[in-house]
Amino acid sequence: MVDFTFLHPYWLLTILPLALLLPWLKGKAHHSGLIAPHLAKQLGFERGKTTAKPFWLLGIGWLLAIIALAGPSWQKTTMPAYSLSGARVLVMDMSRSMYATDITPNRLTQARFKALDMLPGWKEGSTGLVVYAADGYMVSPLTEDSSTLKTLIPNLSPEIMPIQGSDAAAGIREAISLLKQAGHAGGDIIMVTDGMSKRESEQVMDLLDDQAYRLSILAVGTQQGAPIKLTDGRLLNDGQGKPVIARVELDNLLPLVRSTGGNLQLSQTSNRDVDAIIASTATPREQANKDKEKELEERINGGFWLLIPLMLFALLGFRRGVVIAAMLVLMPVDHAFASPWENSDQQGYQSFQQNDYVAAAEQFSDPQWKGIAQYKAGDYQQAIETLAPLTDPTSRYNLGNAYAQAGQLDEAINTYQDLLASNPEHADAQKNLDVVKKAKEQKEKEQQQQSEQNSSEKKEQASDSQQNDSQSEDQHNSENNRDSSQQDSADKQQSADNADSQTNPEQSQNPEQQQGQDQPQDPNQQQSTQQSVGQQSSSEDSENTEQPSQPVAANDDNTNPLSASDPILKKLEQVPDDTSGLIRAQLLLQARQKQAPQSTENSW
Repeated sequence: MVDFTFLHPYWLLTILPLALLLPWLKGKAHHSGLIAPHLAKQLGFERGKTTAKPFWLLGIGWLLAIIALAGPSWQKTTMPAYSLSGARVLVMDMSRSMYATDITPNRLTQARFKALDMLPGWKEGSTGLVVYAADGYMVSPLTEDSSTLKTLIPNLSPEIMPIQGSDAAAGIREAISLLKQAGHAGGDIIMVTDGMSKRESEQVMDLLDDQAYRLSILAVGTQQGAPIKLTDGRLLNDGQGKPVIARVELDNLLPLVRSTGGNLQLSQTSNRDVDAIIASTATPREQANKDKEKELEERINGGFWLLIPLMLFALLGFRRGVVIAAMLVLMPVDHAFASPWENSDQQGYQSFQQNDYVAAAEQFSDPQWKGIAQYKAGDYQQAIETLAPLTDPTSRYNLGNAYAQAGQLDEAINTYQDLLASNPEHADAQKNLDVVKKAKEQKEKEQQQQSEQNSSEKKEQASDSQQNDSQSEDQHNSENNRDSSQQDSADKQQSADNADSQTNPEQSQNPEQQQGQDQPQDPNQQQSTQQSVGQQSSSEDSENTEQPSQPVAANDDNTNPLSASDPILKKLEQVPDDTSGLIRAQLLLQARQKQAPQSTENSW
């Protein structure tokens, strides 16, 4: 009883009308009657003694109802409350060893499928995407929209990497940088790789030492290994001309996950490997040690126990009159939690404990738990509709989370601010408010960058259009010059034929006669024809020499991929629908801003 309190103490003010109502009713009953008391006494009619029991019953019933409505509470329960903080980064190996064919069709394809299967399980927190080969590059910043990553992952391949090689530490370093830039001192790093060398493992261990980041690894491939079949069908050979056999060395991966508390899974044909990774990383590590913050204490309204004596008074009221019955029927009664007659709530709670959130949302009649179950099931819009009418702090807090998860950042900010206005010490609401504000700023920044990029692309398209028009005009002039040259050659040829015809009149015959005679051609005429052809060929060669060179989009293997004149960087507007090309351009831009990476142990 030390922790006893009233949840709705303002209902106690309704005791004041009772203090005025009882004396009035008692006085009215005392002076009521058809014959005045002094006349009744003279006539011999004596009134019986009146009893005050009905009024006391009214008073007791009134008090019980008021206390029940005030919500007496002496117990607490815990209710789930979800935090939006926490983040994870998916790091994918894009070295050429991912082309190995020890799993069908190859490691790269299976790695992309496994990564896509992980995304639906990561509902809490934000997720980023990093790839690495000889160096690490960010593909996507931290985002809560998994659909963005779904469009990027299928387009990842070693072909888009600026520099070939394998440096797992570079990928981990880029992931840590991405988390720190977003203000996360801890988080999860999930690496999808086909292994790393002992040197790479030691470098990764040094990076994660004394850090609050948990590394989980999904190893794609087999320990027996297989040759690396490149996209052109050739097998990748080492320096001695022998095929490279890429193997998964688990001994180099186990120490990393053990030291950070992560999870190591070898790729399987089933989804058990993905489920294990999701189970250990679904809740970001930044929240893993904050169970108390995830479960908020909520007091139990014990006023429902007072319904039992109120029902007994209601029976007496029906026997003696309808006054008390009307009072109990018309008096509003607050819905109390954990009512012993609400079997649907009990069934819903059992379904909730069994992680069947969809069934729990249908079974719960209590709006608080119903909204929480809908939130947990991922039905954020329905959770918003359920939680919006509620005014208790826990429901307002979860409503703000539902708004944020649904992408309605402005509504989430307003909800958190309203909650903090009435409850300034709500640390979780303040923390989530900061997270949502950062997400909104990042979203606005991305939209601004996208707008600037679209404007830049339009300008480049206009410039290229003018350049293409100029090239077309030059080509047209060149073709006219070539036609003129060919016409001159034809005139020279005609003149030479006429000269031969005048020199040898016996050779001037009609076509029919020439076809009918099977005679060798005159040597003079053959020599003249060869000279004419020679002059025409020489004229064409001269015209080709004088013709302005046309730009050729050739891809030279010796071309520096980081050069500013790279065709992918110069012609982005020519491949607006090529996601792989856009990602490669983004990686090239990042590579140009970095120092050249050190040479790796191998190029695969």
